[in-house]
Amino acid sequence: LPELRVALADYVRRSRGVACPTERLVVTRGATNGLDVLAATVLRPGDRVGVEDPGYGKARNVLTARGMEIVPCPVDEHGLIVEDLPDDLKLVYTTPSHQYPLGGVLPVPRRQALLAWARRTGALIAEDDYDGEFRYDVAPLPALYGLDPDVVVYLGTSAKILTSDMGVGWLIARPDLIEAVAERRGELSDRTAVVPQEALRILLERGDLDRHVRRMRAEYARRRAAVAGALHGLPLQGDTAGLHLVVRADASTTARAVREAASRGVILDSLDRHHAGAPRVSGLVIGYGAAPGLGELRSACSLVRELIAPARP
Repeated sequence: LPELRVALADYVRRSRGVACPTERLVVTRGATNGLDVLAATVLRPGDRVGVEDPGYGKARNVLTARGMEIVPCPVDEHGLIVEDLPDDLKLVYTTPSHQYPLGGVLPVPRRQALLAWARRTGALIAEDDYDGEFRYDVAPLPALYGLDPDVVVYLGTSAKILTSDMGVGWLIARPDLIEAVAERRGELSDRTAVVPQEALRILLERGDLDRHVRRMRAEYARRRAAVAGALHGLPLQGDTAGLHLVVRADASTTARAVREAASRGVILDSLDRHHAGAPRVSGLVIGYGAAPGLGELRSACSLVRELIAPARP
Protein backbone atom coordinates (compact mmCIF):
# COMPACT_ATOMS: atom_id res chain seq x y z
CA LEU A 1 0.00 0.00 0.00
CA PRO A 2 1.41 3.45 -0.90
CA GLU A 3 0.45 4.89 2.50
CA LEU A 4 2.32 2.09 4.30
CA ARG A 5 5.43 2.70 2.21
CA VAL A 6 5.35 6.37 3.21
CA ALA A 7 4.93 5.46 6.88
CA LEU A 8 7.69 2.83 6.74
CA ALA A 9 10.13 5.20 5.03
CA ASP A 10 9.56 7.67 7.85
CA TYR A 11 9.93 4.94 10.48
CA VAL A 12 13.26 3.56 9.25
CA ARG A 13 14.60 7.11 8.92
CA ARG A 14 13.75 7.88 12.55
CA SER A 15 14.59 4.55 14.11
CA ARG A 16 17.48 3.21 12.03
CA GLY A 17 19.02 6.22 10.26
CA VAL A 18 17.94 4.90 6.86
CA ALA A 19 17.05 7.76 4.52
CA CYS A 20 15.13 6.55 1.50
CA PRO A 21 12.36 7.94 -0.69
CA THR A 22 9.31 5.71 -0.89
CA GLU A 23 10.19 4.60 -4.42
CA ARG A 24 13.21 2.77 -2.95
CA LEU A 25 11.04 0.65 -0.61
CA VAL A 26 9.11 -2.53 -1.38
CA VAL A 27 6.77 -4.10 1.18
CA THR A 28 7.48 -7.82 1.66
CA ARG A 29 6.21 -10.62 3.89
CA GLY A 30 9.28 -10.42 6.12
CA ALA A 31 13.07 -10.30 5.99
CA THR A 32 13.42 -13.91 4.82
CA ASN A 33 10.86 -13.34 2.07
CA GLY A 34 12.77 -10.22 1.06
CA LEU A 35 15.98 -12.26 0.82
CA ASP A 36 14.19 -14.88 -1.27
CA VAL A 37 12.84 -12.33 -3.75
CA LEU A 38 16.23 -10.59 -3.91
CA ALA A 39 17.92 -13.91 -4.69
CA ALA A 40 15.32 -14.68 -7.35
CA THR A 41 16.01 -11.27 -8.90
CA VAL A 42 19.78 -10.85 -8.91
CA LEU A 43 21.23 -14.36 -8.54
CA ARG A 44 21.39 -17.45 -10.72
CA PRO A 45 21.66 -21.12 -9.73
CA GLY A 46 25.25 -21.95 -8.93
CA ASP A 47 26.22 -18.46 -7.81
CA ARG A 48 28.40 -18.45 -4.71
CA VAL A 49 26.69 -16.69 -1.80
CA GLY A 50 28.23 -16.00 1.60
CA VAL A 51 26.23 -16.67 4.79
CA GLU A 52 27.48 -16.13 8.33
CA ASP A 53 28.59 -19.30 10.11
CA PRO A 54 27.21 -19.94 12.62
CA GLY A 55 24.24 -18.06 11.26
CA TYR A 56 20.56 -17.92 10.47
CA GLY A 57 19.49 -21.30 9.13
CA LYS A 58 16.41 -20.02 7.30
CA ALA A 59 18.57 -17.68 5.23
CA ARG A 60 20.73 -20.65 4.20
CA ASN A 61 17.61 -22.65 3.38
CA VAL A 62 16.13 -19.90 1.20
CA LEU A 63 19.34 -19.46 -0.79
CA THR A 64 19.89 -23.22 -1.11
CA ALA A 65 16.35 -23.63 -2.44
CA ARG A 66 17.18 -21.04 -5.13
CA GLY A 67 20.12 -23.20 -6.22
CA MET A 68 22.93 -21.09 -4.77
CA GLU A 69 26.26 -22.48 -3.60
CA ILE A 70 26.40 -21.57 0.08
CA VAL A 71 29.80 -20.40 1.32
CA PRO A 72 30.02 -20.43 5.15
CA CYS A 73 31.66 -17.19 6.33
CA PRO A 74 33.16 -17.30 9.84
CA VAL A 75 32.04 -14.91 12.56
CA ASP A 76 33.44 -14.12 15.99
CA GLU A 77 32.14 -12.26 19.03
CA HIS A 78 32.11 -9.03 17.01
CA GLY A 79 30.30 -10.38 13.94
CA LEU A 80 31.35 -11.17 10.39
CA ILE A 81 35.12 -11.58 9.87
CA VAL A 82 35.45 -9.44 6.75
CA GLU A 83 39.08 -10.26 6.02
CA ASP A 84 38.11 -13.92 5.50
CA LEU A 85 35.53 -13.20 2.78
CA PRO A 86 36.45 -14.70 -0.62
CA ASP A 87 36.41 -12.36 -3.61
CA ASP A 88 34.15 -14.49 -5.83
CA LEU A 89 30.89 -14.09 -3.90
CA LYS A 90 27.91 -12.56 -5.66
CA LEU A 91 26.22 -11.67 -2.37
CA VAL A 92 26.85 -11.92 1.35
CA TYR A 93 24.06 -12.15 3.91
CA THR A 94 24.82 -10.58 7.27
CA THR A 95 23.16 -9.52 10.53
CA PRO A 96 25.37 -6.61 11.64
CA SER A 97 23.06 -5.11 14.29
CA HIS A 98 23.09 -8.27 16.45
CA GLN A 99 24.68 -11.27 14.80
CA TYR A 100 22.53 -14.36 14.98
CA PRO A 101 23.33 -16.40 17.00
CA LEU A 102 26.64 -15.22 18.56
CA GLY A 103 25.25 -11.75 19.30
CA GLY A 104 28.07 -9.53 18.05
CA VAL A 105 27.46 -5.94 16.93
CA LEU A 106 29.60 -5.31 13.85
CA PRO A 107 32.12 -2.55 14.74
CA VAL A 108 32.47 0.54 12.55
CA PRO A 109 35.91 -0.44 11.14
CA ARG A 110 34.53 -3.82 10.01
CA ARG A 111 31.50 -2.09 8.49
CA GLN A 112 33.80 0.13 6.48
CA ALA A 113 35.93 -2.84 5.46
CA LEU A 114 32.83 -4.80 4.39
CA LEU A 115 31.62 -1.93 2.20
CA ALA A 116 35.09 -1.56 0.66
CA TRP A 117 35.13 -5.31 -0.06
CA ALA A 118 31.73 -5.09 -1.78
CA ARG A 119 32.85 -2.11 -3.86
CA ARG A 120 36.04 -3.89 -4.90
CA THR A 121 34.44 -7.25 -5.76
CA GLY A 122 31.10 -6.04 -7.14
CA ALA A 123 29.15 -8.12 -4.63
CA LEU A 124 25.92 -7.11 -2.94
CA ILE A 125 25.44 -7.03 0.83
CA ALA A 126 22.07 -8.26 2.12
CA GLU A 127 21.69 -6.56 5.52
CA ASP A 128 19.15 -8.27 7.74
CA ASP A 129 18.58 -5.66 10.46
CA TYR A 130 17.92 -8.38 13.01
CA ASP A 131 17.20 -6.91 16.47
CA GLY A 132 18.26 -3.48 15.22
CA GLU A 133 15.83 -1.66 17.51
CA PHE A 134 17.06 -3.25 20.73
CA ARG A 135 20.43 -2.26 22.18
CA TYR A 136 21.02 -1.69 25.88
CA ASP A 137 24.53 -0.32 26.45
CA VAL A 138 24.46 2.64 24.06
CA ALA A 139 22.20 3.91 21.28
CA PRO A 140 21.84 1.44 18.38
CA LEU A 141 24.33 1.88 15.55
CA PRO A 142 22.73 3.19 12.34
CA ALA A 143 21.99 0.59 9.72
CA LEU A 144 24.78 -0.46 7.36
CA TYR A 145 22.62 0.65 4.42
CA GLY A 146 22.99 4.28 5.42
CA LEU A 147 26.75 4.14 4.83
CA ASP A 148 26.54 2.95 1.20
CA PRO A 149 23.06 2.40 -0.28
CA ASP A 150 24.52 1.42 -3.66
CA VAL A 151 25.97 -1.89 -2.44
CA VAL A 152 23.65 -2.71 0.48
CA VAL A 153 20.11 -4.09 0.33
CA TYR A 154 18.29 -3.49 3.61
CA LEU A 155 15.90 -6.15 4.91
CA GLY A 156 13.51 -5.33 7.76
CA THR A 157 10.56 -7.02 9.41
CA SER A 158 7.79 -6.49 11.93
CA ALA A 159 8.38 -9.98 13.34
CA LYS A 160 10.69 -8.94 16.19
CA ILE A 161 9.02 -5.67 17.11
CA LEU A 162 5.44 -7.04 16.90
CA THR A 163 4.83 -10.65 15.89
CA SER A 164 5.86 -12.99 13.09
CA ASP A 165 2.16 -13.71 12.54
CA MET A 166 1.71 -10.25 11.00
CA GLY A 167 3.81 -11.21 7.99
CA VAL A 168 4.93 -7.74 6.89
CA GLY A 169 8.49 -6.65 6.12
CA TRP A 170 10.34 -4.25 3.87
CA LEU A 171 13.20 -4.24 1.40
CA ILE A 172 15.13 -1.06 0.60
CA ALA A 173 17.64 -0.78 -2.23
CA ARG A 174 18.93 1.48 -4.98
CA PRO A 175 16.40 2.40 -7.71
CA ASP A 176 17.39 -0.12 -10.40
CA LEU A 177 17.32 -3.01 -7.91
CA ILE A 178 13.96 -1.94 -6.49
CA GLU A 179 12.44 -1.84 -9.96
CA ALA A 180 13.83 -5.29 -10.74
CA VAL A 181 12.64 -6.73 -7.40
CA ALA A 182 9.14 -5.29 -7.87
CA GLU A 183 8.95 -6.74 -11.37
CA ARG A 184 10.17 -10.14 -10.20
CA ARG A 185 7.62 -10.20 -7.36
CA GLY A 186 4.89 -9.68 -9.93
CA GLU A 187 6.20 -12.55 -12.03
CA LEU A 188 6.22 -14.80 -8.96
CA SER A 189 2.78 -13.60 -7.77
CA ASP A 190 4.46 -12.89 -4.45
CA ARG A 191 2.09 -10.65 -2.49
CA THR A 192 1.82 -9.22 1.01
CA ALA A 193 -1.67 -9.49 2.53
CA VAL A 194 -3.50 -6.15 2.55
CA VAL A 195 -5.08 -6.37 6.03
CA PRO A 196 -1.75 -6.71 7.91
CA GLN A 197 -0.35 -3.89 5.77
CA GLU A 198 -3.22 -1.65 6.80
CA ALA A 199 -2.84 -2.64 10.45
CA LEU A 200 0.86 -1.75 10.42
CA ARG A 201 0.12 1.56 8.68
CA ILE A 202 -2.31 2.51 11.45
CA LEU A 203 0.19 1.57 14.17
CA LEU A 204 2.86 3.67 12.49
CA GLU A 205 0.76 6.73 11.72
CA ARG A 206 -0.72 6.92 15.21
CA GLY A 207 2.68 6.56 16.87
CA ASP A 208 1.61 3.31 18.54
CA LEU A 209 4.52 1.35 17.13
CA ASP A 210 7.11 3.83 18.42
CA ARG A 211 5.55 3.73 21.88
CA HIS A 212 5.46 -0.06 21.78
CA VAL A 213 9.14 -0.26 20.82
CA ARG A 214 10.14 2.10 23.63
CA ARG A 215 8.08 0.09 26.12
CA MET A 216 9.47 -3.24 24.94
CA ARG A 217 13.04 -1.93 24.89
CA ALA A 218 12.65 -1.20 28.61
CA GLU A 219 11.01 -4.57 29.23
CA TYR A 220 13.66 -6.49 27.30
CA ALA A 221 16.35 -4.58 29.17
CA ARG A 222 14.86 -5.85 32.43
CA ARG A 223 14.77 -9.39 31.11
CA ARG A 224 18.31 -9.13 29.81
CA ALA A 225 19.47 -7.87 33.21
CA ALA A 226 17.67 -10.73 34.96
CA VAL A 227 19.26 -13.34 32.69
CA ALA A 228 22.74 -11.81 32.91
CA GLY A 229 22.39 -11.59 36.68
CA ALA A 230 21.22 -15.17 37.04
CA LEU A 231 24.10 -16.39 34.86
CA HIS A 232 26.73 -14.06 36.31
CA GLY A 233 30.14 -15.67 36.39
CA LEU A 234 29.50 -17.89 33.37
CA PRO A 235 31.15 -16.95 30.03
CA LEU A 236 28.44 -14.81 28.37
CA GLN A 237 28.51 -12.94 25.08
CA GLY A 238 26.10 -11.00 22.88
CA ASP A 239 24.23 -9.50 25.82
CA THR A 240 24.43 -5.82 24.79
CA ALA A 241 21.65 -6.02 22.20
CA GLY A 242 18.77 -8.09 20.89
CA LEU A 243 16.61 -10.71 22.58
CA HIS A 244 19.13 -13.45 23.25
CA LEU A 245 22.61 -14.08 24.58
CA VAL A 246 25.07 -16.97 24.44
CA VAL A 247 26.58 -19.02 27.26
CA ARG A 248 29.84 -20.50 26.00
CA ALA A 249 30.65 -24.07 27.00
CA ASP A 250 32.50 -26.97 25.45
CA ALA A 251 30.66 -29.33 23.13
CA SER A 252 30.21 -32.21 25.56
CA THR A 253 28.93 -29.92 28.35
CA THR A 254 26.52 -28.23 25.95
CA ALA A 255 25.13 -31.54 24.68
CA ARG A 256 24.68 -32.85 28.20
CA ALA A 257 22.95 -29.65 29.33
CA VAL A 258 20.50 -29.81 26.42
CA ARG A 259 19.64 -33.46 27.17
CA GLU A 260 19.23 -33.01 30.92
CA ALA A 261 17.25 -29.80 30.59
CA ALA A 262 14.85 -31.47 28.15
CA SER A 263 14.29 -34.30 30.64
CA ARG A 264 13.25 -31.63 33.16
CA GLY A 265 10.89 -29.82 30.84
CA VAL A 266 13.18 -27.00 29.66
CA ILE A 267 14.11 -26.73 25.99
CA LEU A 268 17.58 -25.28 25.36
CA ASP A 269 19.03 -24.20 22.02
CA SER A 270 22.67 -24.93 21.20
CA LEU A 271 25.07 -23.27 18.77
CA ASP A 272 25.66 -26.58 17.01
CA ARG A 273 22.52 -26.46 14.89
CA HIS A 274 23.30 -22.95 13.62
CA HIS A 275 26.42 -24.07 11.73
CA ALA A 276 26.41 -24.95 8.05
CA GLY A 277 28.91 -27.74 8.62
CA ALA A 278 30.97 -29.03 11.50
CA PRO A 279 30.51 -26.75 14.54
CA ARG A 280 33.37 -24.31 15.17
CA VAL A 281 32.08 -22.91 18.47
CA SER A 282 29.82 -24.41 21.10
CA GLY A 283 27.48 -23.15 23.78
CA LEU A 284 23.85 -22.40 24.58
CA VAL A 285 21.64 -19.75 22.99
CA ILE A 286 19.42 -18.22 25.69
CA GLY A 287 16.41 -16.35 24.28
CA TYR A 288 14.39 -14.11 26.58
CA GLY A 289 12.03 -12.27 24.23
CA ALA A 290 9.15 -14.73 24.37
CA ALA A 291 9.43 -15.77 28.02
CA PRO A 292 6.20 -15.33 30.03
CA GLY A 293 7.93 -13.35 32.77
CA LEU A 294 10.99 -12.74 34.92
CA GLY A 295 10.17 -15.59 37.31
CA GLU A 296 10.22 -18.19 34.54
CA LEU A 297 13.44 -16.72 33.15
CA ARG A 298 15.22 -16.85 36.50
CA SER A 299 14.04 -20.42 37.09
CA ALA A 300 15.28 -21.58 33.70
CA CYS A 301 18.59 -19.76 34.14
CA SER A 302 19.08 -21.40 37.51
CA LEU A 303 18.81 -24.74 35.76
CA VAL A 304 21.32 -23.62 33.12
CA ARG A 305 23.76 -22.59 35.85
CA GLU A 306 23.26 -25.93 37.61
CA LEU A 307 24.00 -27.85 34.42
CA ILE A 308 26.88 -25.71 33.14
CA ALA A 309 28.74 -24.48 36.20
CA PRO A 310 29.81 -27.87 37.63
CA ALA A 311 31.63 -28.66 34.42
CA ARG A 312 33.77 -25.55 34.61
CA PRO A 313 37.29 -25.90 36.05
